Amino acid sequence: MAVQLFPGNLRIGVLDEVVTPGRRPPVDTVDPKFQIMVLLKGYQRFSIDDHQIELDAREHPVAMMMHLRRTAKLHYDISYGAPYRKIALATPSEWLHQLTASGDTVAASLCKGSTTFTYHIWSIDTELTRLATQILLPPPQDNATQKELFRISRALELIRRALTDCINEPAQSPSDAHPIAERIRLYLLRNLSQDLTLDRIEKDLGMNRRSLQRHFKTGTGITLSDFMRRERLVQARRALSEDGFTVAQAAHIAGYSTPENFSTAFRHAFGHPPQTMRNCAI
Repeated sequence: MAVQLFPGNLRIGVLDEVVTPGRRPPVDTVDPKFQIMVLLKGYQRFSIDDHQIELDAREHPVAMMMHLRRTAKLHYDISYGAPYRKIALATPSEWLHQLTASGDTVAASLCKGSTTFTYHIWSIDTELTRLATQILLPPPQDNATQKELFRISRALELIRRALTDCINEPAQSPSDAHPIAERIRLYLLRNLSQDLTLDRIEKDLGMNRRSLQRHFKTGTGITLSDFMRRERLVQARRALSEDGFTVAQAAHIAGYSTPENFSTAFRHAFGHPPQTMRNCAI
């Protein structure tokens, strides 16, 4: 992976090549840091100390945000892809602490916990995929400085978006992870824009609805229907505030048949009408 060091000790690494399974360094060390990795295409499995991490982007891009508070052992297992496309954004832990000084609850959720290693893996949306792709393959610029500034700007925006994605889903300690619930959650996030009936979810995941609902509620503390409703409203709020969508368009994203019903649900979820977010759009 080609890595560049930028002001503030921000490191941006990119990799875009064919990677075949083969011999990997058995053990390495990783220093304390805050890092976001986006795997756009390919598959990777590794362990940090005794915690195995799997990133599967063979069908859909995935991301991992992690905060490591002490030096740990890094065990490489397997990586492959044709192509294998990945970016990594890393900063010292102090960088993240500076963000939390203002009381930001999202960043703070990664700084606290009973373990020295917390992480969050999720299936990313179109916007995060676009930002990661721009970092990997930036558009032509007038000179090298412009190219580097462009990469920095995209990296900071990706970090902002990633932290926003974690507002309703705080980072998990590895010991608290529920693999079946996480599999269901990632599936739901990948398919939020579609009509997700229980019949379809059962068929796609190969589980009966009773097991689906039980595992998901146990692992996340929320029901399937409440999770999908919440995430669609979050997507709609982002479309209003950042993409300039109309209330009617946002209602469609959230799966509501009328703007009136959407407005009622939006106000109940966020405490203000959707038009407020629309007025804030750039």
